[in-house]
Amino acid sequence: MRTKSTLSYFAFSLLALAVVAFFSPYARSQQATADASEDRDRGLQLYQKGDTEGAIEALRAATSKNKDDGNAWHYLGLAWLAKGDKDEARKAFERATTIRISNLITISPLPLANTPQTNMVGVKARDGYRAALESTERYLAVTQNPTEDWRIKLEALRFYRDYYAGSRGDVTIVTTKEASTRLRILSKPPPDFSGTSASGKSVLRAVFSADGIVKHVLVLKRVSPDFDLACIEAARRIKFTPAIKDGHAVSMILQLEYNRYFL
Repeated sequence: MRTKSTLSYFAFSLLALAVVAFFSPYARSQQATADASEDRDRGLQLYQKGDTEGAIEALRAATSKNKDDGNAWHYLGLAWLAKGDKDEARKAFERATTIRISNLITISPLPLANTPQTNMVGVKARDGYRAALESTERYLAVTQNPTEDWRIKLEALRFYRDYYAGSRGDVTIVTTKEASTRLRILSKPPPDFSGTSASGKSVLRAVFSADGIVKHVLVLKRVSPDFDLACIEAARRIKFTPAIKDGHAVSMILQLEYNRYFL
């Protein structure tokens, strides 16, 4: 009996150690995220009080613990700007823009329903695009010669922000279910990657407009400026027949992916 009891205790101990080993990394990750959020909130408060040095210290701590906190990076940029360091501000705003736009992937590209006040998806989309646009504008304000992809990004973000804010009544966008006749792709040319050696996957969002033109192309997941521009140009060359609703051509928001990998 003692042998069986000893074996049972040994087995239980091994199981307990396995459970602890499995959950410890997760617990540490959760704690690090919580600590980063505290640093970010403290940094924001210090920035609002005019304590630039304290804000920078707290926000740098936040971004070191959670490198994907777009809000922390954005306010770190504002703090650096208040201190007069445009180079550091530029780096922070660029990082904030990348993260905030990447976060838009999780927001379904559904059209606006009713009003932003009654459509929670629309509110989330509006706030997400607004935040991404704010970081983009801040980046461009401290960058003398931005690459072309940033200008394209700015135009697209302004459109989506305005659309989800309900101020683009000139555009009718529907889902596939709402269309009586679905959008039909006629041709989808591949990107011309001859001008870049980069590899990876670029994720884009675009409006397939009622006039048969792909507009407001936004790169959600970046690879490199030249790579992304090649993808944007490929998206713009897509030929399609617009969706139809109530006898009229309408627009749709679609997501696209282009990739290239080397063996």
